[in-house]
Amino acid sequence: MTFPSIRIEGTILSGELLAMVVIGGMHNILGPAVGALFFIAFRELFSIWSSNWLLWFGLIFVGFVLYSPRGLVGIWAQLMRRWHPSPEEAAAMSKRKIYEGLPLPTFLRPPATHGTALEVDGVAIHFGGIRAVSEASLTVGAGEIHALIGPNGAGKTTVFNLVSGLYAPDRGTVRLHGRNIQGLPSHQICHQGLARSFQITSLFRGLSIYENLRLSVQAQRPARCNIWRDIDSYGQVHAETAELIKFLGLEGIETIAAGELSYGGQRLVDLGIALGSRPQVLLLDEPLAGLAAAERERVSKLVKNVAANIPVLIVEHDIDRVLGFSQRVTVMNQGEVLMSGTPGEVRTDRRVQEIYTGTGTPEVAHSRSIEETDAGTTPVLRFEKVNAFYGKSHILNDATLDVREGEVVALLGRNGAGKSTLLKTLAGLVPPASGTIEYEGRNIAGMSAPDIARLGIGYVPQGRGLFAGMTVAENLALGRLARKTDGSSGVVWSEEKIFEYFPRLKERMHVAAGYLSGGEQQMVAVARALSGNVKLLLLDEPFEGLAPAVIIELFRVFDQLRRHASIVIVEHNLDLVLALADRVFALERGAVFHSGPAERLLTDLDYRKRILWL
Repeated sequence: MTFPSIRIEGTILSGELLAMVVIGGMHNILGPAVGALFFIAFRELFSIWSSNWLLWFGLIFVGFVLYSPRGLVGIWAQLMRRWHPSPEEAAAMSKRKIYEGLPLPTFLRPPATHGTALEVDGVAIHFGGIRAVSEASLTVGAGEIHALIGPNGAGKTTVFNLVSGLYAPDRGTVRLHGRNIQGLPSHQICHQGLARSFQITSLFRGLSIYENLRLSVQAQRPARCNIWRDIDSYGQVHAETAELIKFLGLEGIETIAAGELSYGGQRLVDLGIALGSRPQVLLLDEPLAGLAAAERERVSKLVKNVAANIPVLIVEHDIDRVLGFSQRVTVMNQGEVLMSGTPGEVRTDRRVQEIYTGTGTPEVAHSRSIEETDAGTTPVLRFEKVNAFYGKSHILNDATLDVREGEVVALLGRNGAGKSTLLKTLAGLVPPASGTIEYEGRNIAGMSAPDIARLGIGYVPQGRGLFAGMTVAENLALGRLARKTDGSSGVVWSEEKIFEYFPRLKERMHVAAGYLSGGEQQMVAVARALSGNVKLLLLDEPFEGLAPAVIIELFRVFDQLRRHASIVIVEHNLDLVLALADRVFALERGAVFHSGPAERLLTDLDYRKRILWL
């Protein structure tokens, strides 16, 4: 036997071994053995009938790679789940235990300090020709909640990014307990005692709540990466994680995957991850965004409990609430600090009123006449007795609603009630387990998300979901990709038509989406959804984290859009969404328990409290 023939036979053997592993299943210890048995049986049987058996085996191998990457073992597991389904469980957040008034866990309390904890002095940064922050300064004292407010695009989150090390400032200094930290990598700043939460949560979705929080607690240990120690040997880490879970009000659901939580639950885990790093100063970016009223109140109490030991710098658009629990407030506008003072001083400052809060809440009301409201009776969507699951969690429970042509329907309810899941089910992102979803007379239940989008249903997710590195024009082009734009559906959303509703996007077409303000990003997200000739628009928290002026602008756009498309909206700002909506559907534990006109809920507060418990 020559050396070349040895190499050829070795290559063939390696290929056969790889095929065995892939066909059997790479994610199970039994997979390679099952694959080997399959290969031997296939070779012995097919070689009798054909000399080209290896070709047919290769085609089967390619089929497994494309359509069953978990192999034969994975197919068997799917069949077992179908034959023996797991028992239904209620939504994850409904099973948690909440202990009111718990103090911050002892292990998270830093040594008592006095004076200035965080000092930001004259920081500035430019992105190309865009001035994001210019000579911004503020101080956070020990035991203080310091609010950083301002309209969208003012530079608040950019200041957070400069302080936490995500960006290096062009100039200026940042001092943590007297130590310069500007320009340091974010992980080093974290180890020096500064932690932050993020406006858009970024969790390990496949890991449980417990695992997400344990990793944060474990990261502060010198021996956190000891490969010779099993995780079960870290007794103190487990004890501290359990204490943190209890403080956050997540006890009882520790084993739930983070990706199965409601948005409000994910924000609690995000807060816990920041706390787990044992900060001496905590930065919170929109911790109340997307939370229902009851949950806002509870998280506000958590923030005050934390601030009794750890100074907090918070960015938040819920002005009334943040001014209620803050000791000091800094107002930014156009990348500069406009003023800094007490909440009372901020409330009465005319400059702040002009650029942010206004002189009072503007009255908003939809523009539809009585005649138009009565005429909008043609059903566009029927959502009947739909059930949906996240794993074992039963999220939608015989949910039923309908949407008429040209109307705005609001979905209301607590965090975890199933509102966002209902939108995702409509968009095809969550497959319904049962029930019918009828759109323009066609049952779309079980259709893929791309096929549903092509029918004229647009979805704007919570958090916007833009491609930050792409320009506005490129994001809009993606909205038209593989979708009809010829007017065959009766609707044509050209760029010119979109600019009629969002004129400022015309000037931003060649700017990367990541450089836009939050309000502008939301406009891009809506415009991208409309670009596919949409007749039904799904909006998940479209006003989240936006300044009042931007909210009013978007409100008026949505009010005008009803002339061309029906809208289903999830929004926790009750006054705003009830002023916009024609009808409401309220959910609890995945079921619709109330439906009716929005007007009475808007004008009769006693009735609202009786129906919506808020």
